[in-house]
Amino acid sequence: MISNKKWQQLLALATTSEKLPNDATEEEKEAYESLVRDHKIMLETAEKHGIKNPEMYIPFEVEGDFL
Repeated sequence: MISNKKWQQLLALATTSEKLPNDATEEEKEAYESLVRDHKIMLETAEKHGIKNPEMYIPFEVEGDFL
């Protein structure tokens, strides 16, 4: 399972078009590829709707009672 902090790091790499480190796990590689796709789709959708500065983020903590 990828930690929240690692998701944030992967998102930062994906949104800045930086490459994934060579020592990344298979799970991290899949997550990174997913984030790159999601980011591309978000930018295309934002452009269609006239949104100038779309922002993609992963919150530090999830609030709420989910049990």
